[in-house]
Amino acid sequence: MALDAVMKELNFDRYDRNARLRPALFTILPILVSIAIWYPKIWSLFGALASLLVTCGVTFLLAQLARQRGRRLEARWTPAIGRPHSAKLLSHADPKLPAATKARYHAYLSSHGVVLPTVQQERRDPAKAQDQYLSAVMWLLEHTRQNADKSLLLDENIAYGFRRNLRGLKPFALAILALALAANVALVWRGGWASPMLETGAMLGGGLALVTLIWIFYITKPFVEDASLAYAQRLLAQSDVTASAAAANGAQNR
Repeated sequence: MALDAVMKELNFDRYDRNARLRPALFTILPILVSIAIWYPKIWSLFGALASLLVTCGVTFLLAQLARQRGRRLEARWTPAIGRPHSAKLLSHADPKLPAATKARYHAYLSSHGVVLPTVQQERRDPAKAQDQYLSAVMWLLEHTRQNADKSLLLDENIAYGFRRNLRGLKPFALAILALALAANVALVWRGGWASPMLETGAMLGGGLALVTLIWIFYITKPFVEDASLAYAQRLLAQSDVTASAAAANGAQNR
């Protein structure tokens, strides 16, 4: 069964497909590739097996596992990623956004009844201020959800969710890669130097080693933080987009 058919069977939306299921499938990919190369006859049965896995809910379980691991990672790395990261950008003390831009965002949120702290209030009670900023982010999320796809906010959310969930699955991925590498070495060794699979096994081993290095050195905290920052900036920028749209509608109605 093709991947698209699996996703259709499970009624996955765009976010589920890209931010949850794909990290899980990428994690188990070394095992699937190893089976396809070393046991092609077994691989030919994979279509029927995939149908069975969908029926039993295993594919859905993989997506849920990715989600759980990602959310656990987000809780552990707060406020470096996720909604708390977006909230932190609104802080008077955070330097990532230009002061004028931040002032516009504050003005827009305040005009819609969202209470934000002053500089003095933030300094007196940073914890309360962070709660207020987080509340503002949650309000903005609810009021931008409808147009998220058109504004590319959904794209940034998917990119962040993919990276977060992928990093959350890193321990599983490294364990699977270690297993696949060990199995590949054992099969090459068993076949001997005269085996017709020697070259294929060596190439597979090199590919698995390369993927292992990518997981170790690339799928890291900065990898997730970068996507989180891009999403946070896009989310807060919806203040300008929404304000401009409201002003345009007002001008048309006059």
